Amino acid sequence: MRPAVRTPPGHPAPIRPGSIGILGGTFDPFHLGHLGLARAARDRLGLERVILVPAADPPHSREPDITLVLSADAFAGLADWHEPSRLLDLARIAVAPRSGHGPPDLDVFERAFPGRGDRVVVFDAPPIDVSASEIRRRAARGEPLDGLVPPAVEALIRADRLYRPSQRQEDPSPVTEPMRDASTSARGRPVTATAPRPDGLPTRGAARAGASIAAASERPPLDVARRIVELAEDKKAADIVLLDLSGLTTVADAFVICSGGSERQLDAIAEGIIEGMRSEKVRPIGREGTASSHWVLVDFGSVVVHVFTPPERDYYSLEKHWSEARTVLRVQ
Repeated sequence: MRPAVRTPPGHPAPIRPGSIGILGGTFDPFHLGHLGLARAARDRLGLERVILVPAADPPHSREPDITLVLSADAFAGLADWHEPSRLLDLARIAVAPRSGHGPPDLDVFERAFPGRGDRVVVFDAPPIDVSASEIRRRAARGEPLDGLVPPAVEALIRADRLYRPSQRQEDPSPVTEPMRDASTSARGRPVTATAPRPDGLPTRGAARAGASIAAASERPPLDVARRIVELAEDKKAADIVLLDLSGLTTVADAFVICSGGSERQLDAIAEGIIEGMRSEKVRPIGREGTASSHWVLVDFGSVVVHVFTPPERDYYSLEKHWSEARTVLRVQ
């Protein structure tokens, strides 16, 4: 078994003729961190060119020498991708560290994919501390994006008014079982692209939490929350925390906060919780945010679930905001 390879620091590697690097992502927006990562991969790995793929399925019209370029946080969620073993058959994986995250954990990779360590190479990239989430927030406020995105990307963001907040007014009345309308999914699930509030409370207004949960279940809120923790574990959610908010707010009795390594995993965690609770006759009364915003909130009335990517979770720091809440349990 060959271990993963680490490229030595120094001069650019010789170009491998016909070699192609693929850098995929949401690119929401494409910023200077992405550009620096692509250039570093090209130079350090000897790639003839690097293709940026904002879509999920890259074209494979021939048998090129393919290297898939990932940041450390994306690499951490590789096992949850669709057919990851097939991906390792098609391409090598080149992993770069990311500011604010730990180094790539190659031992975890080896346990998930025994004998495939030779398909991974770790390389250094310039430490460009750029957050797509922060760029979206700055763009929403109309602030300059100098030094964060290429000039052409900034011009496009401003011309199309991307990331500007919606003018839609929220209904402050209590939310119960929703009626089917344009804002309701095909399964009858309420959906809104509005970002959750910074304090993590749902935007249904200050309704009595007990009345909200009674519409869904007669079970005590903490019992519901503990079951949600189990469902999150089933979907391999990381760093799961259950907070008891009793006495701190009338809107919710408990938060369940957890992390996912990719947008795909965020959706899988949220859907797994919703479907698992639905099978036990506990229905959500609201859902806010999207996986592409890196924060999904699922509102079960007295219990509110937050599914984050690690950078977004660090930024909003709900555990610090609700530091007076009692930590019932934590699952690492």
